[in-house]
Amino acid sequence: MTLQGYQLACSRGDRHLFTDVNFEIEDGDALRIAGTNGSGKTSLLRLLCGLTSPAAGEVRWNGQNVRHAREEFCNELIYLGH
Repeated sequence: MTLQGYQLACSRGDRHLFTDVNFEIEDGDALRIAGTNGSGKTSLLRLLCGLTSPAAGEVRWNGQNVRHAREEFCNELIYLGH
């Protein structure tokens, strides 16, 4: 299984938190997200889980946009927030 971020961008109001975020993680991989308070770490996690939509780009699960593979994606997803 593969999770990809493709040219992801996130905005909150007039503030751009991040743009052009790209990554690909496979089974057994880890993705470390670090940054200062307010830099968009939690917003990125919410995008990856499908809880919010990106301002640009897409999240892909096994090559498909999670919006189109919603049921399969959600059946495999475990999200544990702080």
